[in-house]
Amino acid sequence: MKTLHFQKLSVKVVTIILFSFGIIGAVLIGYNYFTMPHVISKQQAITIAMHSDSWTQEGLGNATIDAELLQAKLSNRIALVINDTTMSTNSYPGMMPLPSLVFQENQLFWDITIKKHLKGMEYKQWQYLIDAKNSTLIEKMDP
Repeated sequence: MKTLHFQKLSVKVVTIILFSFGIIGAVLIGYNYFTMPHVISKQQAITIAMHSDSWTQEGLGNATIDAELLQAKLSNRIALVINDTTMSTNSYPGMMPLPSLVFQENQLFWDITIKKHLKGMEYKQWQYLIDAKNSTLIEKMDP
């Protein structure tokens, strides 16, 4: 009789412990989801830019592709360069002028630049601004 009571008690304790782990895990995942910004990757942004003008690997040829994650700061009309792995600025953050588009404060966007080298120091440059949260093309600037 005592072993049956002990077995029932141990099953209840194990069940409570497992539910506790599940609840703690759900709280940690929820905290991470609501506190960390979720943005598309650099490679996804480059892919969106290439698809917007139907670029192919052959069409790129000797072109170079640069990508920077930027955060809009409307008070100074600048964009801060954000480290895409730590999601923060460096101790001496890089800045660039904010393009003359309508941005929201602290909006994250990718600045994709494709430079196709012609001859000597000549090149053509295409620039794509892609919203980092919803993967939409904000603007593209052709040469």
